[in-house]
Order: sequence, then structure tokens, then C-alpha cells
Amino acid sequence: MKYAIKNLELIEEKDAVIPVTQRELFSSFGVYESIKVLNGKIEYLDDHLDRLFESARILKLEHSFKVHFVKESLNRLIKANKEKTSSLKLQLIGGKNPTLFAFTTELPIYPEKYYTDGVRVISYMGERIFPHAKSNCLLLNYMAAREASLSGALDAILIDRYGSALEGSRSNLFAVKSNSLITSGKDVLYGVTRKRTIEIAEKLNLSMEFKKIALKDIKEHVFDEVFITSTSMGAIPVRIIDDINIGSSFSVTSLINKNLL
Repeated sequence: MKYAIKNLELIEEKDAVIPVTQRELFSSFGVYESIKVLNGKIEYLDDHLDRLFESARILKLEHSFKVHFVKESLNRLIKANKEKTSSLKLQLIGGKNPTLFAFTTELPIYPEKYYTDGVRVISYMGERIFPHAKSNCLLLNYMAAREASLSGALDAILIDRYGSALEGSRSNLFAVKSNSLITSGKDVLYGVTRKRTIEIAEKLNLSMEFKKIALKDIKEHVFDEVFITSTSMGAIPVRIIDDINIGSSFSVTSLINKNLL
């Protein structure tokens, strides 16, 4: 039997449901988190819960859940499912009676060659609504990720109306130039792994530049390296974007990733 959490209570996963008629479900009025579980331990739980509740605040999604009790319920779930390694999913759906769900899925494992040889990504025109909130409004992300998958790419990089490469459909984006690490300072989701990457960069004496990254600059080899980050993948170097080879040296990316994983 596999378990889930609904409103802090441990239940059978099959019972973790919500009526399709609920307006908030129909309107995607909710926020979510994906958290890595390693050796039975929930990684960076405080950071993820901070972001979950901050996302709710941004959307004015009112609820009465307290961090302490959410933590207790999540640890009960991990223990009940007896999974040492997994991806822990949280869903907070708003409405008159907000509902908090938690369940576990298989943790994605990426081939070693992704980290040593780099990956291919595509660009995809689109801007997320409420970019600082990790919301359930994921149609853009879904379509971008689907396009990437159909073309054999790992992810799709979202491009705004000004030609800036903001973030991936499920990742944050970084570029390296000389001794500087560059990432957008606004209009993107402030990922937990993004936060850790910035902290690691500072320890490595890399200067930080928070500014938008032009897609044309990526394609014209302005940067020494480009990489993407997420909770499940760590830092993965980008070798190709839209069939344009943009680099072969991933030294900074490799150093960042060694400190992330």
C-alpha cells in the first residue's frame, strides 16, 4: 500500500483526490513544490516550504497550514512509504477550504554523459504569469517541455518578447563569462537550486551579475558556458540550443555541480 497526505493526515494514495467540479482546480488556482528525498531525508525542506508559502502569498491564496505541522506530516509520509530515494510532491489548492496534498514519485535519474558532454535545449517563446510563484498554471511549461521532448531536447528555454532567455520550462538558466556568473534577477522563478548555485558561486569567488541573458548572445558565443539547474538535475551544461553548438568547456558548471550533488 502506498500513502499520501491530505490536509496533514496520512491516507491511502488512491484517496488523495479532489472533485473535478471545484472551481479552484478548474482554474489552476494552486501552488506546488517538488523536493528531493535522499537516504530517507527530505532535502532543503525549509527552503521549499518557504517558497511554497511565498508562492501562495503572491497569489493571495489564503490557508491556515503551519510549517511545523506540514513538516511533521511529510516526515510521516516518507516513513510510511519506506522510500529512501524519491521525489516528494506538494500541492496546495486554494478556495473556501484550501487543500494540501503530498505524495511521492520516482526521482528522475539523468545519464552521466549529460554532465560530462552537455545537453541540447530549444528556445520557446512565452512568458509565465506571476513568474515568482510556483503556481499550477503550467500550460506554457507543459507545451514548451512537450516541444523539447518531441525534438529530442532535455528542456525548453522560455524567451520573452524582448528576446531574453529567462529560464527553462522546469529549470533555471545561468551563463558564465570570464569570472562572472550571470542569471536573470527578475521575471523568473527563484529556484531552491538556483539559490544554492548562487551561494556556491560566491564561495568559489565568482562574481554575480543579475541581468537578463539575450538569446542572440547565447547563439553568438558571447558566453564561456551556459547551464541549467533544478532540484532533480543539479547543474547540467548546455552544449546545443536550437541546433547551434554553443560550447565544449564546462569547467565552471562541473565545479558548481560537484558542490550541488
